[in-house]
Amino acid sequence: MTVPRVPGIFVPRARLTALVDRAGTRPVTVLRAPAGSGKTTALACWARDRRDVAWVSLDDDDNDERRLWSAVLLSLRRNLRLPEFRLGPPAPGRRTEFLADLGDVLAGLREPVWLVLDDVQEISRPEPVEALAALARHQPPMLRLVLATRVEPKLRLARLEVEGALSRLGAAELRFSVEETANLLRSTGATVGEDRVRELTERTAGWAAALGWAAVSVREAEDADGLVAAVGGDELAVARFFADEVLARLPPATSDLLLCVSVCDTVSAALAARLTGSPDAGVTLDELERETGLVVRTPADTYRLPAPLRGFLQAELARRSPARARRLQGIAARWYAGQGRFGEALTHAVAGRDRQGALRLARDHAVRQVLAGDGKLVRGALAYLGEGALSASPRLRLASALEHVQRGEFGAAATDLGDDGLRRLAAPHLALVTGSGPPESTVTRSPESVAWDKVELVWRALHRGARRHAVARAETALRLAHGERLEHLVLHSRLALAVATALLGDHTAMRRACIGALAVARRHGWCRSPGVAECHLMLAYDDLMRFEPVAAAGELARAPRAEVPVSAPVLGPLRGFFEGMVRFDGGDRAAGSQAMRAARRRLADLELPRELIGMCTVVEHHAALVVGEGLHAAEVFAWAQESLSGTAELALLQIRAHLAVEETDLAEKVLRANESAPALLPATPVDTRLAETALALRSHRRTLALQALDRALTLARPQRLIRPFALAEPRVRNLLIDHSGGFGSLDRFAQTVRGRLVPNTPPSELTDREQVVLRRLPSQRSLDEIASDLTVSVNTVKTHVRSIYGKLGVNNRRSAVVVARHHGLT
Repeated sequence: MTVPRVPGIFVPRARLTALVDRAGTRPVTVLRAPAGSGKTTALACWARDRRDVAWVSLDDDDNDERRLWSAVLLSLRRNLRLPEFRLGPPAPGRRTEFLADLGDVLAGLREPVWLVLDDVQEISRPEPVEALAALARHQPPMLRLVLATRVEPKLRLARLEVEGALSRLGAAELRFSVEETANLLRSTGATVGEDRVRELTERTAGWAAALGWAAVSVREAEDADGLVAAVGGDELAVARFFADEVLARLPPATSDLLLCVSVCDTVSAALAARLTGSPDAGVTLDELERETGLVVRTPADTYRLPAPLRGFLQAELARRSPARARRLQGIAARWYAGQGRFGEALTHAVAGRDRQGALRLARDHAVRQVLAGDGKLVRGALAYLGEGALSASPRLRLASALEHVQRGEFGAAATDLGDDGLRRLAAPHLALVTGSGPPESTVTRSPESVAWDKVELVWRALHRGARRHAVARAETALRLAHGERLEHLVLHSRLALAVATALLGDHTAMRRACIGALAVARRHGWCRSPGVAECHLMLAYDDLMRFEPVAAAGELARAPRAEVPVSAPVLGPLRGFFEGMVRFDGGDRAAGSQAMRAARRRLADLELPRELIGMCTVVEHHAALVVGEGLHAAEVFAWAQESLSGTAELALLQIRAHLAVEETDLAEKVLRANESAPALLPATPVDTRLAETALALRSHRRTLALQALDRALTLARPQRLIRPFALAEPRVRNLLIDHSGGFGSLDRFAQTVRGRLVPNTPPSELTDREQVVLRRLPSQRSLDEIASDLTVSVNTVKTHVRSIYGKLGVNNRRSAVVVARHHGLT
């Protein structure tokens, strides 16, 4: 929550401070560079003497939106000395209002303040990523945002860049110049020739970490010039050079400690003590972190060696004493096993060539580790143990099969499950993830995979049509999988929850479950794991219903990369159907309609849920009518008639068919006769009410039309179903635009819908004052009253109104309001 301390060996870099100052004049600054480039030090130097900077060092624990906002607010309160700052984290769904409240709190400041978020790459989960994206896009006017990260943040910053609201700094700006290198070495008291300084800067490419280690080395060197001349250019050479030189100048016990801890990626003080046999190992690591930068303290209070240095130390340890290296790996394996961290234990047992230890750990824990997301680690251990161990152990074969499933290698998984008893244990899971129906009986599983059974029960409930029961079971399975940290089952629980909520028509819950499932898949590299393609298709459908065909096309482009040959057979045709919808919504209506037709004919050969039949039928039938293909529409109706008998979907098809040939009396008769017909899809009642609106407008019943339109908006708002309005008859869309501002509590959603229907660009640019006057024209106030509000003369207002009429191409106030609404100006 505070600005970090600068390292012990440090010199101010005025050039860099000026760059940050200049970049910080824009609303958002991104500082992106690899580890060891000096991002944190540069920003800490810039911020240390300022009173207008709040700082948050992010870590994996901040992958929770509420915790993230709490950290940001606490830092603003502490560092900016705002005693009356009492704003708390936003409630779910209230992010926009929260940012507005934050703006109000900061509005009283005389000058802008800066919020530095360090290590943004640690934020990976969808909700906190979206929270940061919202902060960047809608940040309060008095706040400047600085994002330090190793990788490009996934915050959709392109619009800010186009608008000139984004500054970027990178590794090139962070590299030390020759002069800065000279100042750094001079600060140690060493005397280094100009040529040597230039060579050092060139060979290290100005890399901050390498130069920092050089400064540590030359501080007490007798021949600093000769020492600097020996530096190599590549990272491994730099690491080797500094390891040799720095280690040679450290006490022997400290050098030996670094060799010992190099066997681990990170070490706690307790593990370091076990590896070295020294109870003071943690104290030594802390001193090294503060004084030399040779180790880095992590947010979890463990220590990590920079990768090049650790690589050299590991090689050096293996060269000096292979037996000792294996013994240290064994110590680490036993320590991690004692902590219940069996993945790390297995890794170290394999690295130490402890075959019996690795076999014991794999037999007892490999299945759980695969389910927890450590499949790659387990695959490496199984390769080390060999085919003999795999063939002799059903538990190892089960672990192997599950790991193959995660990678979409179902044939290899089936080969692993050769034993009848083992097949009874795992075959149900394999059947479900490949799209087969659930098996007839369940089996009792080991305690660590109880969540496995719960996921299977969700699919059974869906198979027998118990949608709500399936949602409840999926939520239970997800809680259990989360509690046991079984990431494979978290993915499949979220997938099951997404399917169940999709079939219930809960688009919001479906989207949340899909995004969560894909986040798990990305985290573990499961790009072809069962469920990934399905999630992309469900997100594409939701994007289509939000009338965002470009976003839907993006999801559809990602889906084929996740499909595997023996995955659920519905995926390919369904993707083709959605691609047809994208083309249709994008304006290529005839081609889109035919693509839907081809995909639906492939789907017709499969056993489909009624909801999926209803969705395809309603969408394709409407497309066929729009392009004037009566025979095509009749074909769709015939396909769905038996499956959709008695539903609101079938009635909607009939209503639309009658409207297409202006049989308004028959359309209204069908509408009234099916008022209570059950709907399979949440969009169907919306479409029905829009058809009712069209009918009312045909008979000049504007009040009834508005009532029906109001009901359509009410039904569409919870799931943000915008596509029905976008594809409604032109007269219905015009009514919605014309009546904007008159829908009461629905106005906000109506404005969102309207924004998708019309371009948000004026036909001719209005001045700021004309826009102010235009926004007052929809009111019932006279021009005299408007003039009084604006404290100008009525003649001035009349001049503005005449100019507005000319630019909008109208000749009266009502027409001006209608055209302005069409263009999103009011």
